[in-house]
Amino acid sequence: MQQPVDLIGPLVVLLAVACAVLLVLTRLRLPPVIGYLCSGVLLGPHVLALIPRSDAVSTLAEIGVLLLMFTLGLEFDTRYFLRIKRVALGGGTLQILLTILVAVGVGMLLGWPVRTSAFFGCIMALSSTAVVLKTLMQQGLLDTLPGRLAVGILIFQDLSVVPMMILLPISGSDTAQVLGQVGSALLRAALLLVITFVLSRWLMPRFLNLVASGRSQELFLLVTLFVCLAMAWLSHLLGVSYALGAFLAGLVLGGSEYAHQMTSDVVPFRDVFSGVFFVAMGMLLDPGYVKTAWPAILVVLWIIVAGKTAITAAAVSWFGYPPPISLQVGISLAQVGEFSFLIALMGVRSGLISQSDYQVAIAASIMSMMLAPLLTRLSPWLASLAARVGGGLIPAWDRLAESYAVGGRAAEPRLEGHLVILGYGTVGRTLGDVLTGNQVPFSALEIDPTLVREGRRRGHPVVYGDANSEELLRRAGVDRARILVVTIPDLVMARSVVKRARRMNRSLFILVRGRRGAEDADLYRDGADEVIHETFEVGVEVVARILRRLNVAKQAVERQVGRLRSGRYEVFRREDFAPLALGDVRRSLDTLRVEFLEIPAGSPLVGKSLKDAGIREATGALVLAVIRDGATVHSPEAWFVLREKDTILVSGASEQVAQIEALVQ
Repeated sequence: MQQPVDLIGPLVVLLAVACAVLLVLTRLRLPPVIGYLCSGVLLGPHVLALIPRSDAVSTLAEIGVLLLMFTLGLEFDTRYFLRIKRVALGGGTLQILLTILVAVGVGMLLGWPVRTSAFFGCIMALSSTAVVLKTLMQQGLLDTLPGRLAVGILIFQDLSVVPMMILLPISGSDTAQVLGQVGSALLRAALLLVITFVLSRWLMPRFLNLVASGRSQELFLLVTLFVCLAMAWLSHLLGVSYALGAFLAGLVLGGSEYAHQMTSDVVPFRDVFSGVFFVAMGMLLDPGYVKTAWPAILVVLWIIVAGKTAITAAAVSWFGYPPPISLQVGISLAQVGEFSFLIALMGVRSGLISQSDYQVAIAASIMSMMLAPLLTRLSPWLASLAARVGGGLIPAWDRLAESYAVGGRAAEPRLEGHLVILGYGTVGRTLGDVLTGNQVPFSALEIDPTLVREGRRRGHPVVYGDANSEELLRRAGVDRARILVVTIPDLVMARSVVKRARRMNRSLFILVRGRRGAEDADLYRDGADEVIHETFEVGVEVVARILRRLNVAKQAVERQVGRLRSGRYEVFRREDFAPLALGDVRRSLDTLRVEFLEIPAGSPLVGKSLKDAGIREATGALVLAVIRDGATVHSPEAWFVLREKDTILVSGASEQVAQIEALVQ
């Protein structure tokens, strides 16, 4: 009898080491993917050898890949993708094609087969969604223009994994054989897409409604996992990869109203099993080989970082974005992604790359992911440096500005004592709407062409340009303006702009959008007169509402809010907002009764004023309002005359309201 595989012991060791490594990386604010890869290196057969390579670990890693692809399909936001389709489709396609072409060119110089070179190009073309998104969020760069562009290209890269997994395993000795295999693969993929369409359009909605009607969380989770694994299995039976079937299963379920609940249910499983996948990838790395092959690894690392930065920046620049913005996007995406490890593993299994080449690629990829947070953190500074050095590029930006201006530069009147807005995102557009509605003269600079066109459609004087350019600031009239509003979420860029504007106009009032309270001192030092950041304003509003809920006097709340805004995080003054002792009052309010009473025909109250009716004197209750012919009279005066069919809103204790009911009848 065959002995069962001991999986519990290796899993205990894996989880213990992963927890320790992740604890350290969390303190360093590095993504978990790096921790999993490092754990795999430590636990693998080349270092501590605590976890041997086994079919069980490989199966768990395969499930991790399936769940990664499944949640990618579940979370795919079609509407957001359509909003950024220009740079996502165009820029993403250009970036991937350029990367593959460069890899093929380098491979030809090294004497590699074209297919092997293209395979390495596919590995390098993909960036890490997990690393980039986490770093952008930590640095507050996700809402910036470079952050939005990077996210758009990342989405397209993730989607490009699907055709790569279909086409890369194809091999053949001649063109006819390769074309035959390509046609066969595309037909199988098309059949799978037809099945997916039928499921998503007719069968799955009814099935999910039936499952949801059972109101069983366990059943819902089981059905979600069943659909994921069943579609993956069906894809495998059709000769396509498991991962493609899992992605299509996510698309099928992602269009339903249950997608958010499914994502919430599956994410814990995805995180655990995908962690096992990255650990398994780390186990394949041989540190001994890295020690001997470090020159080749450093060369590949340099190609990944410098090459992807240049290629991505060129792809983004092709769509009209200035070099500093393009460079910032390129630096953010200058690493190898999660799905690159999956592509690399496919290459080893199909014999496309040797084990030594795989070791070099994996080592360089892991290093690139470790460098990614630091590079993304420095990208605004590098972009600002490029803007200062690249002064000769300003004429090109000016020509772009003309193409986005209605009627050219001559159409813009010379303004004096006006307001200038730098950055025309949500904050800038809202301010522009208010200024336009009140006929306040202003000008605006924005570097995102999409936002420039939207502002122009609203009739706002928005010009395309880099706010860090002194020439464009002068053209916007900063030297003649009364007020400058800087809504740019990039702190490095905002500080540079504030310094330039202060040098240009000493009497200018500068209001800046900040991100964190700790940054306010730097902005004030650079020349800002006032700094506002969203998180602080939300905190102030929460404080005000809580104090009002605690029955604090209105004047005390206003004093506290004013003190917070003037001194920011100054300690609360306790005596100003001590809650009133209303416990007894609240208990007495439990007996309060509020009723709507209609005055019928023949009632003794018909034709009498409230004073003559004597409701207050006779019962002690209050008449809060009178509803007549659909209109409401709030707090009616004593001489208000009641009529038949009037409805009165009365308030009082239960016995008082009962007395009014008797009086009305």
